[in-house]
Amino acid sequence: MLRPVRMCHTSLIFLKADSEKVIDTVNRKANLHLSLREMGEFGAADYQSEIESLRGRIRDLLSKTKNYVPAGAAIAVDAPVSARDWQDYISSINSQVSGYERLIQELEAITKTEERLERDLRLWKVVASGYLDPKSLELISQLEKFSFIFVSSEKSPISELRAAVSETCMVVDASPEPPMALVVFLPSQETRVIQQLESVGFRSVELPEEFQGGLSRFPEKLRMLEERLENVKKTKAEKVSLLERDLGRLLYLEQSVSDASLILSIKGKSSYSKNWAVLEGYVPKDQIQELMNSVQQVLNGRVVSFVRDEDVSASVPVHFKYPRFFKIFDSITNLYGSPSYNEINPTPILALSFPILFGLMFGDLGHGISLAIVGLIFYRFFASMKKIGVVLIITGIAGAIIGTLLYGEFFGQSLYYLVGYEAPIHPAEELMRMLKISLFVGVAHILLGLSLSFANSLIQRRYSSAFLVNLPKLALYIGFIYLVFAVGLNITGWFSGPILYILGPIIFLLIGEPFYEISRHGKKGIGKLGETFFDVFETMISFISNTVSYLRIFAMVIAHIMLTSVFYSLAEITSGGVLGMVLSPLIIVVGNVFVVLLEGVLVLAQDLRLHFYEWFSKFYNDGGVRFNPFRLAVGVPVKVSK
Repeated sequence: MLRPVRMCHTSLIFLKADSEKVIDTVNRKANLHLSLREMGEFGAADYQSEIESLRGRIRDLLSKTKNYVPAGAAIAVDAPVSARDWQDYISSINSQVSGYERLIQELEAITKTEERLERDLRLWKVVASGYLDPKSLELISQLEKFSFIFVSSEKSPISELRAAVSETCMVVDASPEPPMALVVFLPSQETRVIQQLESVGFRSVELPEEFQGGLSRFPEKLRMLEERLENVKKTKAEKVSLLERDLGRLLYLEQSVSDASLILSIKGKSSYSKNWAVLEGYVPKDQIQELMNSVQQVLNGRVVSFVRDEDVSASVPVHFKYPRFFKIFDSITNLYGSPSYNEINPTPILALSFPILFGLMFGDLGHGISLAIVGLIFYRFFASMKKIGVVLIITGIAGAIIGTLLYGEFFGQSLYYLVGYEAPIHPAEELMRMLKISLFVGVAHILLGLSLSFANSLIQRRYSSAFLVNLPKLALYIGFIYLVFAVGLNITGWFSGPILYILGPIIFLLIGEPFYEISRHGKKGIGKLGETFFDVFETMISFISNTVSYLRIFAMVIAHIMLTSVFYSLAEITSGGVLGMVLSPLIIVVGNVFVVLLEGVLVLAQDLRLHFYEWFSKFYNDGGVRFNPFRLAVGVPVKVSK
């Protein structure tokens, strides 16, 4: 858990004609983290642009499909794509994608027609609902010496239209929403009338194509419009049903094309010579033999392999085997960065220290259980917040346990008065003791970080840094803490002898590494003297600031006590009378809920800070690469003879 799974760097050299067989075998049989590098040209690059074009077209289709197929629709697993070679594969995919594009284009055209028909029907139904008599409309359309148009505006009322047009024109209300009117005028006035309409924000409304030729038989034409809309909706439903049925196929094609893009990328970066290719990557040491046997069997021995056991290289991908409990804390570690192959993984330690520090700051039996219940709600009912829910459950339980055993608190009240339990610490009454406990916790945490820094230097075989820098810093911190806690801040007492506990490590830090560099590099190592001075000064400042930062534990405990006592005091003040019998318990409940939510967020943030800035900064470099074994979504699309 503290160290990653041992990795081996593996190189496979094989005939280019066997590329698909090797990729298929690696996909099915091995956990291989690919390490690709450009080694030459390969014909697969000729197909790369076509595959990427198909990939873009499929993604565009899937994006448009969301407008028609409801989210969560059942998707059937589809049959795989099988092709003789890459050209045959591209032709097959292109043919299928073109068919879906035609279907989407038809749906888009049908949708536009549906929207137009619905808009027209909604508008002209209002016109025919009593604002204009259909018989009058038919009569107007038969007048040879007059012209008419329907006009509409989104903002201007019809009264402005009447005031703007000539007195020889007739304006008849046709619809209240949107404002729509029928304007009748002499043909010779058409240009002038149009200008007057536009000046007040009205525009002409075209008659539906079903009404072309006049307004005679208006009700009958409305019914024809309704029938056409129903037919269009029926056609659209059939097309959507067809699209929904084939959505699984389209999703499968997306996965297949993504796999094809990855395979061609691998082939393009695995060229070795005219006829040979090389595939490189990292495999867990305990699985290397299985990979070798599988490839040898598939290729009948036509493969050359090289295996190198990796030791301390920081570029090697990391993979850790955890108990299930630790996996959630691995996510917290990754917020800071992934551990590298040549350093100790802090996650198992974090899995213990994170809940403990949280419990020390949030120690209360009732509040801890409440926070755990909130986490359980997140976990059960909010899929996107499951990890946060698990963290809240764990930290809430830690707060409940520590709050019970250490502080004896239950919703801000002492358990002594409730069940007779005498807690070992009473933070509100023993402020100095609580302050010292916070500092002791910080000292222990920082000492652990400095020890891990020393261990990392040994793992990375940087022995000079381990014994000339990290170990003296550890001794310096121990000496500094001894002075503070044993002698106090009595500076005179320091110089009576104990000052040597910190002067010795400081002098060693100032001269140890610089003289070692001078002995190795001559005059070039002299510059190390100045760097070391500033490094020692910065180290002393960080020791003080990091240790004092753990007083956040003290501050959060006291804030918790003060905040809960405020609500209980308010409840006591309002407890008199009939209204107080209702108001007082309500204040207590609301106050405790407020404390749980507010302090839960604050303590979680402080806990993260103490680990990320005060602890990780002592030993953790992160910058690691997560082990990501090569996997295809649906497999190699080109036929591979087994």
